[in-house]
Amino acid sequence: METVTKYYHLLEERILSSLLSSGLRHRTKDCTGLWLGPLVGLSALLTFLKEDNSYSELCLLTGIAGGGLVISCLCLYARLMMDNDAAKDFHVIYFFPSITLSTLFLLVGNKGLLVSVSWGLMVGSLSTWGVIQMMSNLPGCFTLGEATAVTHGIVLFILSTFTNLPLRYHLPPIHDSDIATVIVQVGILYAMSISILCANFPKLRGPTSFYLLSIGMLGFLAIPALHILLDQSPLCWIFTFVFNSQAKIILFIYWAVCLLLAIIFGTYQTLKQTHASTSIRKIFHLLAVLVYIPGLICEPTLLYLASGMVLAFFSMIEVLRILNLPPFGDFLQQTFSAYVDDKDSLISLTPLYLMCGISAPLWLPTENMGLLKLMSGVLTIGIGDSAASFIGSNWGKHKWTGSDKSIEGTVACVVSQLITIFGLAFFGCFESPLLVRSIFSVILVSLVEAHTEQVDNLALPFLMYLCLTV
Repeated sequence: METVTKYYHLLEERILSSLLSSGLRHRTKDCTGLWLGPLVGLSALLTFLKEDNSYSELCLLTGIAGGGLVISCLCLYARLMMDNDAAKDFHVIYFFPSITLSTLFLLVGNKGLLVSVSWGLMVGSLSTWGVIQMMSNLPGCFTLGEATAVTHGIVLFILSTFTNLPLRYHLPPIHDSDIATVIVQVGILYAMSISILCANFPKLRGPTSFYLLSIGMLGFLAIPALHILLDQSPLCWIFTFVFNSQAKIILFIYWAVCLLLAIIFGTYQTLKQTHASTSIRKIFHLLAVLVYIPGLICEPTLLYLASGMVLAFFSMIEVLRILNLPPFGDFLQQTFSAYVDDKDSLISLTPLYLMCGISAPLWLPTENMGLLKLMSGVLTIGIGDSAASFIGSNWGKHKWTGSDKSIEGTVACVVSQLITIFGLAFFGCFESPLLVRSIFSVILVSLVEAHTEQVDNLALPFLMYLCLTV
């Protein structure tokens, strides 16, 4: 074990040296987070492998892409270990995952030659060279593992979106989950398009230009596209879907109260003009738990729709903050200053990571996932990480070797998650075989939480999901 650890640290040193010599600013000085890079691809691959014979085409293609992302991750690391200073340049080694993926899309996915080659080149190049470009354009925002995971998540979203939307054009969705998927994909694609346009065209960054662009794309592109894809009004469908049962209405009102509490608390802390401590920031984690657990148990499709739309909304809010656009730009910047984490830089990634981490299992293309796996993010960062932060900061006296995290905090992380799991199991929410596996999964993930320098909100949910799925 000591030999493996030593070799891993040597790899990190070599890769960090390569990034530095290429002018790429890494978020940390001595920790690359190599282990985090393949987690997104592995999650997509295992989701498909664990699916029964009723898997959808979307699940098949994202599963194939997930395997390709793991290969891309290894090729990227191999590229960065080479002895030259041109890491930003496209390299021949990046063609290997593209060739592999093109072959898999052709033979396993039964796609045509042109589609297979196109998808293979897109996924293979973005998941390798695209990681380097992201670190170049957003210096100091990511470790290598974080940049790889984020890029791979974006690649999977692009693949699933441009696979699903043309299919729905020819065959309008019938089931609520399929309709919700189309709305979420178009909504996130709309927010991504606004962000990319503003990043590349400075003339769009003024208040008038930005709001005209946003309203114009929403009114003339996004909503008409949804009308065509759904063969009905998306706004009418959302209204009918949300208010067609008493249970959904009660849940919606409950979520509105949670949202109001978050706004009041966030505004209060901002007006105090004091920086929020780690324990105070964890209040938003607990509010997320209060939102997600009832949603996952009672109305997962409604939660899936709401989480996707909230992610798109968060992205637009972040653009408003970065561009400092009136009337909310100044207040959003003050809020960012009050809650900024030491891992945040140009972009306020921590809340986006929180949203994605808690929702990630819900977004995977399968309908056969049990509640415990769906709660991977809620357990790890909503409950465990919050308990570790609160107990550790107040009563943590014994530190782990080489870490500023306390043993007391780790114990609280384990106990809080197990109490939640066994409490829900008592009401028949989980199956007994998974309970045994969950104990080992919780302990492993809690130990990782205590020692890693990667962003917990991004790393822990995927790790827990993999532990429960393997």
